[in-house]
Amino acid sequence: MDKTLYSKTLGLASLEAVVEAFHETLIDTNRDHRFFVDWEKVKRNVDKLKAELNLLNTLIGSRAFEAELRSLLKRYPGVIAAIPTLLALRDRNLKVIEDFQVPGSDIAEYDFTPRELSKVEMDRLVGFFEKTGLTAFFQNMAARSIQDYATGVEVGLDTHAHKNRSGSAMELALKPLVEKLRSASIEVLFQKKFAVLAENYGMKTPRLLLDRKSDFILVKDRTRAVNIEVNFFSGTGSKPQEIVDSYILRQQELRETGIGFIWVTDGDGWRGQRNQIAKGFEKVEYLMNLHFARRGLLRKAVEVALGT
Repeated sequence: MDKTLYSKTLGLASLEAVVEAFHETLIDTNRDHRFFVDWEKVKRNVDKLKAELNLLNTLIGSRAFEAELRSLLKRYPGVIAAIPTLLALRDRNLKVIEDFQVPGSDIAEYDFTPRELSKVEMDRLVGFFEKTGLTAFFQNMAARSIQDYATGVEVGLDTHAHKNRSGSAMELALKPLVEKLRSASIEVLFQKKFAVLAENYGMKTPRLLLDRKSDFILVKDRTRAVNIEVNFFSGTGSKPQEIVDSYILRQQELRETGIGFIWVTDGDGWRGQRNQIAKGFEKVEYLMNLHFARRGLLRKAVEVALGT
């Protein structure tokens, strides 16, 4: 721990005072308002199929559904790509057991790649609509806009991404602070492999980290770099000792090639783990939680690490 930096920035003159302040300012959630739905992704996914979804509107309430579906697929094969979305699916290739009641029933395979369908493929796809309930949906349940329905589907699918987004919520929380450090001489790299330092900047990089993805890397004048890693410890999963040791090792690996390291961590999982977090402060030169980072410690640590 750079005691001088903590003293000047936070007014904390001892390791004990730093550890105590760290614990007092821990947060118990890393979710902000952007956590719940990634609306940009929802819009992007719906817009990709905007034309196809609008074409499907012509089938709403149809009493000659099969004939109109065949005609639509024949005239506009691109509509095929929108079918998985109707069932909240991402894959364009799907395998389904034909009949659970029949032992050894064949596996039906469906390919939703847009193309001109043969008669056999057309019959199978029409059967798919009937068996999955899509025919009944269009005839009895769909309202006026399949695009609006698809938007709702995409919102639902996005809720399944909460787990992954929870892992990246700390990155999102810290990103605005990191972006403020961008300047004419400092580049900010987000979610890039360490190999980018060797490939794009000719910088020496630890061999074992080349294929590892970083949270943030700041590069100054294309000659110096600092890696910022973030994590949120809720108390589940990894043990605190394993977490601390892994970041101590990361710092050692980077130091061997002259790359700086900053660790930003938070979460109520650290409560009651004073010994482990004290070990972290003793071994990691720049360790902080979000509160410390917002109070200016992140900026100061980057300045020292990059020699600005």
